[in-house]
Amino acid sequence: MELNPFDYDFHEDPYPTYAWLREEAPVYHNTELGFYALSRFDDVLAGLHDPATYTSNHGVALEDDPDGPAGSMIHLDPPKHTEMRKLVARRFTPRRIAELEPQIRSWTRTLLDGLDGRDAFDVVRDYSALLPATVIASMLGIPPEQHDDVRLWTDDFLHREAGVADIPRAAIEAQGKLVMLSATVAAARRAHPTDDLLSLLVQVEFEGRPLTDAEIIGMCILLISGGHETTAKLIANGVRLFGAHPSQRAELITGDTPMASAVEELLRYTSPTQYMARTTTRPVELHGTTIPAGEKVLLLLGSGNRDPREFDAPDVFDVHRPNTRILALGHGAHVCLGAAVVRLEARVALEEFLGRYPEYDVDESGVEYMHSGNVQGPSSVPVRVPVAVG
Repeated sequence: MELNPFDYDFHEDPYPTYAWLREEAPVYHNTELGFYALSRFDDVLAGLHDPATYTSNHGVALEDDPDGPAGSMIHLDPPKHTEMRKLVARRFTPRRIAELEPQIRSWTRTLLDGLDGRDAFDVVRDYSALLPATVIASMLGIPPEQHDDVRLWTDDFLHREAGVADIPRAAIEAQGKLVMLSATVAAARRAHPTDDLLSLLVQVEFEGRPLTDAEIIGMCILLISGGHETTAKLIANGVRLFGAHPSQRAELITGDTPMASAVEELLRYTSPTQYMARTTTRPVELHGTTIPAGEKVLLLLGSGNRDPREFDAPDVFDVHRPNTRILALGHGAHVCLGAAVVRLEARVALEEFLGRYPEYDVDESGVEYMHSGNVQGPSSVPVRVPVAVG
C-alpha cells in the first residue's frame, strides 16, 4: 500500500486510522513524492519535541518549497520561534481566551437564530464554517464586512486537487487575496492602532526591530488559516458523530458528560490536522531504518491518535475517554498557539447546537469532504431538524 496525502479518499475512510502503517511500516518511505512518515504515537510525539533533529525551517506541509519558507513563525525553530511567539502569546492565554466566551456564545446564538424555521440546512456552510472565521477575523481586527471573504479565501487557500501535489492556481490566488487583506488592515492599524492583534503586530519589536511586512503578513495568514478551517471541521465532525451516537449525545445534552471531554475525544478521533511536516537535520535511525539528513518527514498526528499502544480501543468514539495526551493540536515548541480558542469555540458551538437541536438527523448520503493534504473534515454535512410549531 502507498500513502499519498494528496490522493486520500475521505469518503471511503472519513476518520482514517492508518493501522497498516503503524504495524507494517512504522518508518514509511514514499520514493515517488520524496518523503518519510512516522505513524506511531511515541515517534510522532518525540518528533514534535525535537526541533534540533526535525526542523520546521523548510516547511511544515509536503507541498511547501523547502528553499522558500514564508515569513511566518511556523517556519522557524527555537530560539527565534520562541521569541516571535512571545510577541502575541499573551493574547492567547487561557484566561484571556476565557474572556471571549460571552461574545462567542452571542455570535453562536445569532447564527442559530438565522436557521429558525428551517427543517434542513448544511451544518458546515450555515454554521460551523461561519463562527471560526468571525472569531479570528474579529481578533485580528478585520472589518466585519470582510469576514466572509476570510472564510471563502481560506477554503480556497487550503484546497488541493485530488492526486496532485502542486498547489492549484486558485489556492495561489486566494493566498494573494489574504496577503493583500492583511497588508491593508496592517497599514490602517499603523495609522490608527486599536486593541486588536494586528495593532499589536505593527507595534511590537522582534530582535530589536519592528516586524517586517512579510513577518506581519505571515503571522496574520497563519492565524487565519489555523484559526478557521480546522475548527470548522472539528465542530462539523462533532455534529456528525453525536448524530451517530445518540446515547452519548443524550449525556452531553443533560450535562452528565461535560462537552469539554467530548471536544478532546473529537480532537483525538477525527484529528482535523492529519500531519505536520519536518525536515531532518541529521541521519535518524528508527525501527531498523535510517532516514538520511535533509529528508522531508511527515509526523502523522491522526495516526498517532489512533495508536493502540497509547489508547485503549482507539477506533471507538467515546466521550468518556480520559485523554491524557493527544496530538491533534501539536506538542512542544509548535503546540497550537490558539489551542484554547479551538477548544472554546468547539465547546460553545456544540453546546449551543445541541441545546437548540437535541434531535436531528444527518443525511450521510450528502456528506462531502474537503480535499487537502493535511486538513481533514467535511465541507458539507446536511441535517434535518424538527421545526417548532406555534
